[in-house]
Amino acid sequence: MPSIKEIARAANVSPSTVSLVLNNKGNISEQTRQRVLKVVREMGYTRSVHARNLRENQSRVFGFAWSPLRSAYNPVLDLFLYEMVRLSEQYGRHLLLFTEDEQEDTESIYRSLIDSRRVDGFILANTDRDDPRFAFLLEAEVPFVAFGRSLSVYDEAAYWVDVDGAAGTFAAVTHLVEHGHKNIAMLAWPQGSASGDERVKGYLDALTQHNLSLRDDYIVRVLNDVAGGYQGAQQLMQLQTPPTAVVAVSDIIALGALRYFAEYDQPIAVTGFDNTPASEFSHPPLTTLKQPIYEIANLCVGMLLAQITGQEIEQRHHLLPPQLIIRASSTLDY
Repeated sequence: MPSIKEIARAANVSPSTVSLVLNNKGNISEQTRQRVLKVVREMGYTRSVHARNLRENQSRVFGFAWSPLRSAYNPVLDLFLYEMVRLSEQYGRHLLLFTEDEQEDTESIYRSLIDSRRVDGFILANTDRDDPRFAFLLEAEVPFVAFGRSLSVYDEAAYWVDVDGAAGTFAAVTHLVEHGHKNIAMLAWPQGSASGDERVKGYLDALTQHNLSLRDDYIVRVLNDVAGGYQGAQQLMQLQTPPTAVVAVSDIIALGALRYFAEYDQPIAVTGFDNTPASEFSHPPLTTLKQPIYEIANLCVGMLLAQITGQEIEQRHHLLPPQLIIRASSTLDY
Protein backbone atom coordinates (compact mmCIF):
# COMPACT_ATOMS: atom_id res chain seq x y z
CA MET A 1 0.00 0.00 0.00
CA PRO A 2 1.34 3.47 -0.84
CA SER A 3 2.28 5.81 1.98
CA ILE A 4 0.95 9.31 2.58
CA LYS A 5 4.36 10.66 1.51
CA GLU A 6 4.08 8.85 -1.84
CA ILE A 7 0.56 10.17 -2.38
CA ALA A 8 1.77 13.69 -1.55
CA ARG A 9 4.57 13.42 -4.12
CA ALA A 10 2.21 12.18 -6.81
CA ALA A 11 -0.35 14.92 -6.09
CA ASN A 12 2.35 17.60 -5.73
CA VAL A 13 1.17 18.62 -2.25
CA SER A 14 2.57 18.32 1.26
CA PRO A 15 1.95 15.18 3.38
CA SER A 16 0.02 17.34 5.85
CA THR A 17 -2.36 18.38 3.04
CA VAL A 18 -2.98 14.70 2.22
CA SER A 19 -3.76 14.00 5.90
CA LEU A 20 -6.17 16.94 6.02
CA VAL A 21 -7.97 15.77 2.89
CA LEU A 22 -8.25 12.17 4.16
CA ASN A 23 -9.66 13.43 7.45
CA ASN A 24 -11.88 16.03 5.76
CA LYS A 25 -10.21 18.81 7.74
CA GLY A 26 -8.56 22.13 7.04
CA ASN A 27 -9.05 24.96 4.58
CA ILE A 28 -8.17 23.01 1.42
CA SER A 29 -9.40 24.22 -1.97
CA GLU A 30 -11.85 21.94 -3.77
CA GLN A 31 -9.48 21.63 -6.73
CA THR A 32 -6.64 20.43 -4.48
CA ARG A 33 -8.96 18.12 -2.55
CA GLN A 34 -10.19 16.43 -5.74
CA ARG A 35 -6.63 16.08 -7.08
CA VAL A 36 -5.52 14.34 -3.88
CA LEU A 37 -8.58 12.05 -3.84
CA LYS A 38 -7.95 11.12 -7.50
CA VAL A 39 -4.36 10.09 -6.65
CA VAL A 40 -5.63 8.16 -3.60
CA ARG A 41 -8.01 6.17 -5.81
CA GLU A 42 -5.45 5.57 -8.56
CA MET A 43 -2.75 4.38 -6.14
CA GLY A 44 -5.15 2.15 -4.19
CA TYR A 45 -4.59 3.73 -0.79
CA THR A 46 -6.74 2.39 2.07
CA ARG A 47 -7.05 3.52 5.66
CA SER A 48 -4.72 1.91 8.18
CA VAL A 49 -6.07 -1.30 9.68
CA HIS A 50 -4.09 -0.51 12.84
CA ALA A 51 -5.92 2.79 13.20
CA ARG A 52 -9.30 1.05 12.83
CA ASN A 53 -8.33 -1.57 15.40
CA LEU A 54 -7.29 1.08 17.88
CA ARG A 55 -10.62 2.86 17.53
CA GLU A 56 -12.74 -0.30 17.71
CA ASN A 57 -10.86 -2.16 20.49
CA GLN A 58 -9.81 0.48 22.96
CA SER A 59 -7.20 -0.33 25.60
CA ARG A 60 -8.17 2.80 27.62
CA VAL A 61 -4.45 3.56 27.88
CA PHE A 62 -2.49 6.56 26.58
CA GLY A 63 1.20 6.18 25.72
CA PHE A 64 3.75 8.78 26.85
CA ALA A 65 7.45 8.63 26.00
CA TRP A 66 9.90 9.60 28.71
CA SER A 67 13.37 10.50 27.43
CA PRO A 68 15.75 9.91 30.33
CA LEU A 69 18.74 11.59 28.67
CA ARG A 70 16.88 14.85 28.10
CA SER A 71 14.57 14.74 31.10
CA ALA A 72 16.78 13.66 33.99
CA TYR A 73 15.86 16.89 35.75
CA ASN A 74 12.92 18.69 34.21
CA PRO A 75 10.39 20.01 36.76
CA VAL A 76 8.11 21.27 33.97
CA LEU A 77 7.72 17.79 32.46
CA ASP A 78 7.42 16.30 35.94
CA LEU A 79 4.41 18.55 36.61
CA PHE A 80 3.03 17.90 33.12
CA LEU A 81 3.26 14.14 33.73
CA TYR A 82 1.49 14.45 37.09
CA GLU A 83 -1.35 16.49 35.59
CA MET A 84 -1.75 14.04 32.68
CA VAL A 85 -2.01 11.07 35.04
CA ARG A 86 -4.55 12.88 37.23
CA LEU A 87 -6.69 14.06 34.29
CA SER A 88 -6.53 10.71 32.47
CA GLU A 89 -7.80 8.90 35.55
CA GLN A 90 -10.74 11.31 35.74
CA TYR A 91 -11.77 9.99 32.30
CA GLY A 92 -11.24 6.36 33.31
CA ARG A 93 -7.97 6.11 31.39
CA HIS A 94 -4.40 5.28 32.34
CA LEU A 95 -0.97 6.44 31.21
CA LEU A 96 1.63 3.97 29.96
CA LEU A 97 5.13 5.38 30.43
CA PHE A 98 7.86 4.07 28.14
CA THR A 99 11.46 5.14 27.58
CA GLU A 100 12.70 6.65 24.35
CA ASP A 101 16.48 6.57 23.96
CA GLU A 102 18.06 8.80 21.31
CA GLN A 103 20.18 5.84 20.16
CA GLU A 104 17.19 3.57 19.48
CA ASP A 105 14.95 3.29 16.44
CA THR A 106 12.10 5.52 17.59
CA GLU A 107 9.66 4.28 14.96
CA SER A 108 10.01 0.65 16.05
CA ILE A 109 9.11 1.53 19.65
CA TYR A 110 5.85 3.20 18.58
CA ARG A 111 5.08 0.50 16.02
CA SER A 112 5.44 -2.20 18.69
CA LEU A 113 2.94 -0.44 20.98
CA ILE A 114 0.53 0.07 18.08
CA ASP A 115 0.75 -3.51 16.79
CA SER A 116 0.25 -4.96 20.28
CA ARG A 117 -2.77 -2.66 20.81
CA ARG A 118 -1.50 -1.66 24.23
CA VAL A 119 -2.39 2.02 23.75
CA ASP A 120 -5.21 4.00 22.14
CA GLY A 121 -2.96 6.92 21.24
CA PHE A 122 0.05 8.95 22.27
CA ILE A 123 0.96 12.20 23.96
CA LEU A 124 4.32 13.53 22.79
CA ALA A 125 6.73 15.89 24.54
CA ASN A 126 10.35 16.95 24.00
CA THR A 127 9.52 17.69 20.37
CA ASP A 128 12.31 18.43 17.91
CA ARG A 129 12.34 20.38 14.67
CA ASP A 130 11.05 18.04 11.90
CA ASP A 131 10.19 15.51 14.60
CA PRO A 132 9.93 12.11 12.84
CA ARG A 133 7.21 10.95 15.26
CA PHE A 134 4.74 13.42 13.71
CA ALA A 135 5.20 11.98 10.21
CA PHE A 136 5.08 8.37 11.40
CA LEU A 137 1.95 8.70 13.57
CA LEU A 138 0.08 10.77 10.96
CA GLU A 139 0.84 8.20 8.29
CA ALA A 140 -0.17 5.36 10.63
CA GLU A 141 -3.38 7.28 11.40
CA VAL A 142 -2.88 6.77 15.13
CA PRO A 143 -4.32 9.48 17.44
CA PHE A 144 -1.75 11.70 19.12
CA VAL A 145 -1.37 15.14 20.65
CA ALA A 146 1.97 16.89 21.09
CA PHE A 147 3.10 19.23 23.83
CA GLY A 148 5.20 21.29 21.45
CA ARG A 149 5.50 21.66 17.69
CA SER A 150 7.80 20.15 15.08
CA LEU A 151 8.05 23.44 13.13
CA SER A 152 7.46 21.49 9.91
CA VAL A 153 4.69 20.87 7.36
CA TYR A 154 3.31 18.15 9.66
CA ASP A 155 2.20 20.70 12.26
CA GLU A 156 -0.78 21.64 10.08
CA ALA A 157 -2.31 18.16 10.23
CA ALA A 158 -1.28 17.32 13.80
CA TYR A 159 -2.93 18.20 17.10
CA TRP A 160 -0.62 20.17 19.38
CA VAL A 161 -0.47 22.49 22.37
CA ASP A 162 2.53 24.74 22.80
CA VAL A 163 3.75 27.66 24.86
CA ASP A 164 4.71 30.72 22.83
CA GLY A 165 8.40 30.61 23.62
CA ALA A 166 9.19 33.38 21.16
CA ALA A 167 6.75 35.72 22.89
CA GLY A 168 8.25 34.74 26.24
CA THR A 169 11.87 35.58 25.45
CA PHE A 170 10.71 38.70 23.59
CA ALA A 171 9.05 39.85 26.83
CA ALA A 172 12.18 39.00 28.86
CA VAL A 173 14.45 41.02 26.56
CA THR A 174 12.00 43.94 26.54
CA HIS A 175 11.97 43.88 30.35
CA LEU A 176 15.78 44.06 30.40
CA VAL A 177 15.81 46.88 27.86
CA GLU A 178 13.39 48.83 30.05
CA HIS A 179 15.96 48.49 32.84
CA GLY A 180 18.64 50.11 30.67
CA HIS A 181 20.43 47.05 29.22
CA LYS A 182 21.81 47.14 25.67
CA ASN A 183 24.30 44.28 25.71
CA ILE A 184 22.01 41.29 26.23
CA ALA A 185 23.21 37.73 25.62
CA MET A 186 21.40 34.41 25.53
CA LEU A 187 22.23 30.98 26.92
CA ALA A 188 20.40 28.59 24.55
CA TRP A 189 19.99 24.86 24.03
CA PRO A 190 21.81 23.06 21.19
CA GLN A 191 20.09 23.55 17.85
CA GLY A 192 17.28 21.19 16.88
CA SER A 193 14.91 21.60 19.83
CA ALA A 194 11.69 23.11 18.46
CA SER A 195 10.88 24.99 21.68
CA GLY A 196 14.50 26.06 22.08
CA ASP A 197 14.67 27.42 18.54
CA GLU A 198 11.46 29.40 19.12
CA ARG A 199 12.92 30.97 22.27
CA VAL A 200 16.03 32.02 20.36
CA LYS A 201 13.77 33.53 17.68
CA GLY A 202 12.00 35.66 20.30
CA TYR A 203 15.35 36.87 21.62
CA LEU A 204 16.53 37.87 18.13
CA ASP A 205 13.20 39.52 17.27
CA ALA A 206 13.34 41.59 20.45
CA LEU A 207 16.88 42.80 19.72
CA THR A 208 15.74 43.88 16.25
CA GLN A 209 12.61 45.55 17.61
CA HIS A 210 14.67 47.57 20.13
CA ASN A 211 17.40 48.45 17.59
CA LEU A 212 20.08 46.48 19.42
CA SER A 213 22.96 44.83 17.56
CA LEU A 214 22.82 41.08 16.81
CA ARG A 215 26.06 39.43 17.90
CA ASP A 216 26.76 35.78 17.15
CA ASP A 217 29.09 35.50 20.15
CA TYR A 218 26.25 36.60 22.43
CA ILE A 219 24.38 33.33 21.77
CA VAL A 220 26.05 30.48 23.65
CA ARG A 221 24.50 27.00 23.32
CA VAL A 222 24.83 24.73 26.34
CA LEU A 223 23.37 21.54 27.77
CA ASN A 224 20.28 21.85 29.94
CA ASP A 225 21.91 21.61 33.36
CA VAL A 226 23.48 23.82 36.02
CA ALA A 227 27.00 23.08 34.78
CA GLY A 228 25.99 24.19 31.28
CA GLY A 229 24.70 27.50 32.63
CA TYR A 230 27.85 28.03 34.69
CA GLN A 231 30.18 27.31 31.77
CA GLY A 232 28.12 29.41 29.36
CA ALA A 233 28.20 32.39 31.70
CA GLN A 234 31.95 31.99 32.07
CA GLN A 235 32.35 31.99 28.27
CA LEU A 236 30.29 35.18 27.95
CA MET A 237 32.31 36.99 30.58
CA GLN A 238 35.54 36.24 28.71
CA LEU A 239 34.39 38.29 25.70
CA GLN A 240 36.05 41.62 25.02
CA THR A 241 32.67 43.30 25.52
CA PRO A 242 30.78 41.08 27.98
CA PRO A 243 27.00 41.44 28.31
CA THR A 244 25.31 43.23 31.19
CA ALA A 245 22.29 40.90 31.03
CA VAL A 246 21.63 37.28 30.07
CA VAL A 247 18.41 35.60 28.94
CA ALA A 248 18.53 31.87 29.66
CA VAL A 249 16.42 29.33 27.77
CA SER A 250 15.53 27.53 31.02
CA ASP A 251 15.61 28.09 34.77
CA ILE A 252 18.16 25.36 35.36
CA ILE A 253 20.62 27.04 32.98
CA ALA A 254 19.84 30.41 34.56
CA LEU A 255 20.65 28.99 38.01
CA GLY A 256 24.04 27.85 36.76
CA ALA A 257 24.68 31.33 35.35
CA LEU A 258 23.70 32.94 38.67
CA ARG A 259 26.18 30.67 40.43
CA TYR A 260 28.99 31.92 38.19
CA PHE A 261 27.94 35.56 38.42
CA ALA A 262 28.01 35.32 42.21
CA GLU A 263 31.78 34.93 41.79
CA TYR A 264 32.07 37.73 39.21
CA ASP A 265 32.96 41.28 40.21
CA GLN A 266 30.11 42.97 38.28
CA PRO A 267 26.36 42.39 38.79
CA ILE A 268 24.75 40.75 35.75
CA ALA A 269 20.97 40.65 35.21
CA VAL A 270 19.56 37.18 34.49
CA THR A 271 16.18 35.79 33.39
CA GLY A 272 15.09 32.16 33.10
CA PHE A 273 12.17 30.25 31.62
CA ASP A 274 9.73 27.77 33.30
CA ASN A 275 9.18 29.18 36.83
CA THR A 276 10.48 26.00 38.45
CA PRO A 277 10.17 25.77 42.26
CA ALA A 278 13.87 26.59 42.73
CA SER A 279 13.55 29.90 40.85
CA GLU A 280 11.72 31.62 43.69
CA PHE A 281 14.32 30.56 46.27
CA SER A 282 17.55 31.15 44.35
CA HIS A 283 19.88 33.97 45.32
CA PRO A 284 18.80 36.38 44.03
CA PRO A 285 15.25 35.16 43.25
CA LEU A 286 15.03 34.47 39.52
CA THR A 287 12.94 36.45 37.03
CA THR A 288 11.36 33.83 34.79
CA LEU A 289 8.46 32.88 32.52
CA LYS A 290 5.67 30.67 33.84
CA GLN A 291 4.13 28.02 31.60
CA PRO A 292 0.40 27.20 32.09
CA ILE A 293 1.05 23.48 32.64
CA TYR A 294 -2.42 22.57 33.95
CA GLU A 295 -4.09 24.11 30.89
CA ILE A 296 -1.60 22.39 28.58
CA ALA A 297 -2.20 18.96 30.13
CA ASN A 298 -5.96 19.47 30.10
CA LEU A 299 -5.94 20.35 26.38
CA CYS A 300 -3.63 17.45 25.49
CA VAL A 301 -5.68 14.83 27.33
CA GLY A 302 -8.97 16.30 26.10
CA MET A 303 -7.96 16.41 22.43
CA LEU A 304 -6.52 12.89 22.51
CA LEU A 305 -9.67 11.50 24.10
CA ALA A 306 -11.82 13.35 21.54
CA GLN A 307 -9.86 11.80 18.66
CA ILE A 308 -10.18 8.31 20.12
CA THR A 309 -13.92 8.61 20.76
CA GLY A 310 -14.66 10.30 17.44
CA GLN A 311 -15.73 13.68 18.82
CA GLU A 312 -15.44 16.85 16.77
CA ILE A 313 -12.47 19.08 17.67
CA GLU A 314 -13.02 22.69 16.67
CA GLN A 315 -9.44 23.84 17.31
CA ARG A 316 -6.51 21.48 16.83
CA HIS A 317 -3.71 23.98 17.56
CA HIS A 318 -3.26 25.94 20.81
CA LEU A 319 -0.39 28.43 21.30
CA LEU A 320 -0.51 29.71 24.88
CA PRO A 321 1.33 32.78 26.23
CA PRO A 322 3.73 32.40 29.18
CA GLN A 323 3.58 34.85 32.10
CA LEU A 324 6.60 37.00 32.96
CA ILE A 325 7.35 36.72 36.69
CA ILE A 326 9.65 39.59 37.69
CA ARG A 327 12.02 39.01 40.62
CA ALA A 328 15.29 40.53 41.82
CA SER A 329 17.67 38.76 39.40
CA SER A 330 16.72 41.08 36.54
CA THR A 331 16.26 44.34 38.46
CA LEU A 332 19.59 44.12 40.34
CA ASP A 333 17.70 45.27 43.42
CA TYR A 334 19.36 42.90 45.89
